[in-house]
Amino acid sequence: MELLLKIPLEKEKYEIKEYPETGTMLIVHKDLRGEPDYSIEGEGLVIEFKNGEIYTIDVYDPEVARKIKQELVLVL
Repeated sequence: MELLLKIPLEKEKYEIKEYPETGTMLIVHKDLRGEPDYSIEGEGLVIEFKNGEIYTIDVYDPEVARKIKQELVLVL
C-alpha cells in the first residue's frame, strides 16, 4: 500500500537545507525551537512535529531526497 500526502509548507515559514556531499536534505521550520513533540518515520525520511506544526522533515535517503526535489513546491 502506498500513501501519498500533500503537505502545504509556506515559503516564508520553512527553509530547505541541501547537503550535496551526501545527497540528503532537511526542511526546517524557521520559527520553532527546542525538542519536537513527536515524530513519524517513513521510508527514507523522518517528519517531526511541534505544537501541531511540522518542525522538520529530515530526508536521509539520497534517492528519496532526489524524488522530493523533483516534486517539491513550497506554497507562496
